[in-house]
Amino acid sequence: MICSHGNSSFIASMNTSENLIKDEAFKNFINGLGQIPLTAHHPSCSYHYRHLLWFGKLPFCLGCSMVTCGIFTGLLMLPRLQVITSQPYYILLTIGVFLYTPALLQILIQSKPYKVVSRFSLGVSLVFLIYSGLWLTPQSWLGLILKAGFLLIFALVWQLTLKIRSKYAVSPCQQCPEGRFPICSYTATRIPKLAEEYFINNDKNNIEANDFVMALQGFYSGQVKEN
Repeated sequence: MICSHGNSSFIASMNTSENLIKDEAFKNFINGLGQIPLTAHHPSCSYHYRHLLWFGKLPFCLGCSMVTCGIFTGLLMLPRLQVITSQPYYILLTIGVFLYTPALLQILIQSKPYKVVSRFSLGVSLVFLIYSGLWLTPQSWLGLILKAGFLLIFALVWQLTLKIRSKYAVSPCQQCPEGRFPICSYTATRIPKLAEEYFINNDKNNIEANDFVMALQGFYSGQVKEN
């Protein structure tokens, strides 16, 4: 099941054509192609295995799942860290920064086990950072300044992290030999049904959209039969 990367030119044209944008039937067709499991946040194909955790047949987003587990773990740990939380706020704050570091390195270390650990560590660090930066800081004017400074630095670091990730992170779709989501082998089996629904509800005069859907239908119907 391998689709032609030439189909990417069709995707580019969708962003500029008013006929395609205004066609509700075509938008429903594209939205149907772009559907992914609610709990996964990614296409649940083998090429996204580094981004997914499977529980039986149900895929979950690895990053979100491990951050959530880390947050709950951090919340459970706080009442048992009296030796640390009784110390000046910057002690726990330093530990939180240390636990945040693996998440930055994960951009360079593309290993699924490491991603599990780094995202879990990120969840714990968020709890420690927020608790120390907003709760353990002094309840005074100086404390208010420290809290405001913490929120500002936290927001700046968060935005910088997202910017770095968007710049250096590589999507599995970029080098996938089976197309680029949502025009790929992952969506091939749903194309015939979506095409059928489209031609029932479509604007018969929208030649551009009709040609696009027919091209996909013709290409992938043969691919599905072969497999």
